[in-house]
Amino acid sequence: MTRQKISSLVLGAIPGSSPDVTQLRKSVMAAGGRDQHVLIVGEPGTEKFKIALTIADIEDDTRALRISSNATRLNAAFDQEIWSAVEKQNSQHLSGFLIIEDVDQLTHDAQGKLLNFANRGYFPLRPGGTMTETRFRILCTCSPHLLIDAKDTFDSDLFLVLSSVITRVPPLRDRRQDIPVLMESMLNQICAELDRPVPSINFEVFNQMLKYDWPGNVKELANVVRTLVVSSPENELTPEALPFYNVKQQFNKLELQSLGLAVAQLEKELIERALRKFAGNQSRAAQVLSISEANLRFKMKKLGIRKRDFVTGM
Repeated sequence: MTRQKISSLVLGAIPGSSPDVTQLRKSVMAAGGRDQHVLIVGEPGTEKFKIALTIADIEDDTRALRISSNATRLNAAFDQEIWSAVEKQNSQHLSGFLIIEDVDQLTHDAQGKLLNFANRGYFPLRPGGTMTETRFRILCTCSPHLLIDAKDTFDSDLFLVLSSVITRVPPLRDRRQDIPVLMESMLNQICAELDRPVPSINFEVFNQMLKYDWPGNVKELANVVRTLVVSSPENELTPEALPFYNVKQQFNKLELQSLGLAVAQLEKELIERALRKFAGNQSRAAQVLSISEANLRFKMKKLGIRKRDFVTGM
C-alpha cells in the first residue's frame, strides 16, 4: 500500500484536526509499518478496537489471518479461541494479527498462555497435535491504568512483550475541536440509516457539547447524536434533547440554521476565544487552534473578526 493510500485510510478512520488526533494518526501510521506488537491505550469509548483494526488494515495482506477476541473469551477458553480461528486456514505457516480487547482484564492463567503464544512462535492446533509455526502480531487494547498498575496486576514479561510499541488514544475532552467534524459524520450516517433528511441544528447544541466532559468519549458522542436525532423535531436538533442539557449554561439562543452555518458560528466562537486568550496574538492563536496563521487570517476576514478588538490597549 502506498503512503498516500495509507494516509487516506488512517484519515478516514480517525477524523479530526486537533493536535492530539493528528499525533494519533502519525502513531498509527508508524505502528502499521512495523513488525512489533502494539499496545493501544485509552479510556473506555475512545474506539481503541477501531484503531487496532486500522493498524491491521495498513498491512493490506489478504493472506494474513486475523483473529479478534477479548479478555472474557480468552479467560474462559484461550486455546479454543485460537484453535477455532487457525483451523479455518489450512497452512503449515500461520501468520497475521491477534487482536485482543481489554488485555488488562486477562486472568493470570490466560496471561501465561498469551506470553507463550507471543514468544515461542509455535502452537498446537489440537491437544497433542502437531506444533504449527505461527507469526502473529499482537494488537491489544487496554485502559490507562495498566501503565500505572502493571507491576501489581499484570505479568511483567508479558507487558514488556506487548508494549513494544505504545499508541495512546486521547479522550474526547482533550480534542473538543474535533466534535463538529465527528458530529457531522455521525449525523449524516444516522440520518441515512433512519431514512430521514439531515436536520438543521441550533448553535446551542454545539455550545453544550463543548462544555460537556464526555466520560464515555466518542462512543458516548455517537449515542448522544442518535438521541438528538430521534428525540428532536424532525427538521431541527434542539439542545433540550441532549441528555446532559443544562438550561443555566445556555448562551442567548440563536435562530435555527443549517449545519454549515452552525459550524461557521462555532469556528468564530473558537477563534475569538483564542484571540482573547492571547490578546490578539494571531501566531499563538493559530498554534492552539492547530491551523496555519494564513488560514487563521483568512477565516478572520471571512467571519468578520478584527484583530484590534482583542489587542490590549487598542
